[in-house]
Amino acid sequence: MTILEALQWANNKLKKVGIESPMLDAELLLASVLDVPKSWLFGHIADNLKPHQEEKFFMLIDRRLKHEPVAYLINKKGFYGRDFFVDPSVLIPRPATETMIEHALDAFAKCDREKTLFVDIGTGSGAIAITLAAETQTPVLAIDSDQSALVTARRNAQSISVEEHIDFQHGSLLEPLITLFETIRASGNPNISSVFPFKDLIVCANLPYLTTAQMNTLDPDVRFEPVRALVAGVDGLDAYWDLFRQFKKQREILPRHITVLIEIDPDQVNRSLQLIRHYFPESTVRIEKDLQKNDRIVLAEI
Repeated sequence: MTILEALQWANNKLKKVGIESPMLDAELLLASVLDVPKSWLFGHIADNLKPHQEEKFFMLIDRRLKHEPVAYLINKKGFYGRDFFVDPSVLIPRPATETMIEHALDAFAKCDREKTLFVDIGTGSGAIAITLAAETQTPVLAIDSDQSALVTARRNAQSISVEEHIDFQHGSLLEPLITLFETIRASGNPNISSVFPFKDLIVCANLPYLTTAQMNTLDPDVRFEPVRALVAGVDGLDAYWDLFRQFKKQREILPRHITVLIEIDPDQVNRSLQLIRHYFPESTVRIEKDLQKNDRIVLAEI
């Protein structure tokens, strides 16, 4: 079987079960089997596959026919120009989340870079934390409640060579951050700020925000991803209520300037604004759109 024949066969099989991008998926899977860039395939369409390559390709196509995501099949997903290792322990990074990176970097440009700390709550694969570290060479605290996700995130940090900038911590939401500032306060010089050396916090949180009802109507591909990283109660905002409740309770121990960016479903705009202003009525809040022009990022200065 030639490369062209393999791609045509796979395209036809995937199309029959309703895969949205059958040829692209076939190309990505075959490129992974051959360990070559996807573009390489087009210059070698008459090349014959070896038997073991055919067998592996057929196996991957069989799994894709069951709607297992391509990113899990090849253990790779691009995000903000870099490739990240992903497996079923972590959510697959989405292009929409790149909007959060852009606005976090905009906020960082207004800060004193020597006294700014990025925080990534629910880091998963580490895509947000690692991208911020790579783009700014600035310290990042990356937090997740799942140890297996932290293993994946550390692996990605090492492969992208930013591990020295990121402190990965296991914990629930802000708990490791609060511990950090309690330690700073306890050991600090009384003549300097209690939160030295940080003046600004930029907190990114792409927490689960799907409703329980939405979970029942998801694309088949998404059902392979970890439910804990997707669903957050009846209105999808349980995790964010918990996050801002912690912010309110611990606000005095944290730096004066805090910018929080959260990712939401477009239908959650009004409820997320109400949530934030419930705890921080004087906060400055704005909504930013993603690449598809959907309301996606809530940015709050609290």
